[in-house]
Amino acid sequence: MRDVKHRYRGLPPRTPEMLYNIVRKFYRGAVSHYDVIQEKKADVREAWLRRRESGGDQELRQAMTTLFLEFHLYVTCWLQIEMALYRLARQDERQAEVMERFRETLEKHVKVRELLDETEACVQAQWQHDGPGLACVERDGYRFGDVTFTVDEQSLQDLHALYAAIMAAREASPPAAPTVSG
Repeated sequence: MRDVKHRYRGLPPRTPEMLYNIVRKFYRGAVSHYDVIQEKKADVREAWLRRRESGGDQELRQAMTTLFLEFHLYVTCWLQIEMALYRLARQDERQAEVMERFRETLEKHVKVRELLDETEACVQAQWQHDGPGLACVERDGYRFGDVTFTVDEQSLQDLHALYAAIMAAREASPPAAPTVSG
């Protein structure tokens, strides 16, 4: 998997059409994964409630690890979209405007993606941040560095808006000769 800090180095050459296909593929992947994530969030909540009775953390830690692995897949889709958009933005001013408009949301998802490479450390950080009560489960907001994150309706709407903006900019752009972007 590509190192987030150096994600723009050594990118293989891609035509704009290939980059739009990447955007489409990873958009669909993230959207289709949304329901799985909601199921895993419910599993975490159930384990959290059972933990109150049993006092043991193992089931909750395992459920949270699984959830964070699902988050990883979702934010990896965002990372792939961001990298394709970066290359499109270098060729098309309209895509550069899209990238700038969605910069904060993109950066949030990419930052979470980078931290989730260390899934176990992210799980442990929830205990360190919230203490044994783990209010993060109840509020459905997990800490990744200085970012509170979850995959919820807002994240999904942000993804839909980003995709729509990329496609609208594509439609508004004059047809160009296929160039290869690296």
